[in-house]
Amino acid sequence: MRNRYSLVVILFLVYITFFDAHDLISQLKIKWDLHEIENQIEYLEADTEASKAQIEELTTNKELLEKFAREQYRMKRENEEIFVIVTE
Repeated sequence: MRNRYSLVVILFLVYITFFDAHDLISQLKIKWDLHEIENQIEYLEADTEASKAQIEELTTNKELLEKFAREQYRMKRENEEIFVIVTE
């Protein structure tokens, strides 16, 4: 009798691991994907907070806004020349 129960348990574990609709391999892959998505959400939330802080600084400080426009968008005043130095 003991041998039959062991065989049934082993067959059940094999079925659950490989053949079931919610098999163990799929569950591990889903858990890994969820972990990656949570890490991405955490990174994006931190980036959003940094962007909000930068927007707040740019809207309150005109000198910082001018510096940002000059550096990021290469804006210039009239009668002014800009030299871009690329360091590699």
